[in-house]
Amino acid sequence: MKKLFMIIPLVILLCFAFGCQKGEEVAEEPAVDVEAREEVIKPLNVEGALLTYSVDGTGVPCVFFTGGENIGINLLSNELKKHIRIIHADPKDISKVDVKSITLDTIIDDIEKVRITLGVEKIAVMGHSMFSSIPLEYALKYPEHASHAISTGGVPSFSEKSTKASDEYWETDASEERKEILRRNREKLTEEVMSKLSPSEAFIRKYTADTPLRFFDPEYDMSDIWEGIEINMDFLNHYWGLIYGFDNTDKYHLIKAPVLIFAGRYDYGCPHFLYDEVKDIIPNYTFILFENAGHNPMFEIREEFDKKLIDWIKSH
Repeated sequence: MKKLFMIIPLVILLCFAFGCQKGEEVAEEPAVDVEAREEVIKPLNVEGALLTYSVDGTGVPCVFFTGGENIGINLLSNELKKHIRIIHADPKDISKVDVKSITLDTIIDDIEKVRITLGVEKIAVMGHSMFSSIPLEYALKYPEHASHAISTGGVPSFSEKSTKASDEYWETDASEERKEILRRNREKLTEEVMSKLSPSEAFIRKYTADTPLRFFDPEYDMSDIWEGIEINMDFLNHYWGLIYGFDNTDKYHLIKAPVLIFAGRYDYGCPHFLYDEVKDIIPNYTFILFENAGHNPMFEIREEFDKKLIDWIKSH
């Protein structure tokens, strides 16, 4: 079988899913009305920053990396934003030329500029999927200013090793029903269909087809996540090139900030068991595995995710 996860770097890349039964219905918060939130979400002018930032909510300040402001808006609940002041990091304005100068260090330094702009002593950082290592990297570089490091839907290091683990996890754990749904979905992605789409649209179409890899329910309706989304594929492809093969886990014992890792049992792209390798390395470490979710627990099981995150922040 061809590799499932080497293709297409992403905001929320590498994936999720469900095993044998059809997922139970979960009550979901209504889709976010982006236009209705315009007066709530305020732009944040950060001098010298590479990315564009906006503020959403109240409470503990937390920079959130997902690959775009609207993705963060769609993924997180309004209830969560009553407790956490989300600062969305958005690469939308980075040009194809400027993206080439971006490094992991410049991204981490961007977060520090956000902290200074807000005038706070410490700041939390949350990274989702391919951005899951950013919170830990910030905590390493700016230990005195990192209040919390939160990762969701990731692995300790994206690499050939994690790709192999993803492939094997899918082959050995996914049900035949789930595999058949994926096959049918991908058959619809014909060359004729994909050739008519922009790079962003093509990525979203592919990502949506791969729902069996990403959600507890292999036929989950992902349309709300992608509402109003335009992805800067130049940035994402460049960023993926930076992190694939990057491994800083040998320094994680130096992290002083409390670290929280969220994982989903049915996230086949980012197998939860890979975090076993770092559980005894990070000093102040909490790992939460959701048995009824995949790659996006903050969207699939919002109430449970919100409670776990809010309680953890309050206790740390």
